[in-house]
Amino acid sequence: VSKWEVVIGATDLTRLGPEAEVRHIQRLLVHQHYVPATARNDIALLQLDRPVECSDYIQLGCVPDASLRVSELKSCYIAGWNFARAQRTGMALREAKVHLMDTEVCNSSPWYAGAVHADNLCAGYP
Repeated sequence: VSKWEVVIGATDLTRLGPEAEVRHIQRLLVHQHYVPATARNDIALLQLDRPVECSDYIQLGCVPDASLRVSELKSCYIAGWNFARAQRTGMALREAKVHLMDTEVCNSSPWYAGAVHADNLCAGYP
């Protein structure tokens, strides 16, 4: 963890740009019920070595109201880094709107066969 870097305010890791900031992790708190084999509860809290200031490129993440019923949502947005080597597009942050499926439908399919935990979301189409 001491060698990891946290990149903030960038959408392409191959070209950070002047608006990007880099921090190091001072402390890492992994969820107490994290299960590496299944990636259940795969969330952690990071304490960075220096504070981060919000800007046009750096914003706080939105957290939904506690009354939101995720099971009633029909779609959501996902984001992640494109590390696919075959595409040769670098490491660009991508975003997409996906259709949410009932977890029971996912688990009844031959694709997942019960591997999707009730705390997870399943996206796509039957």
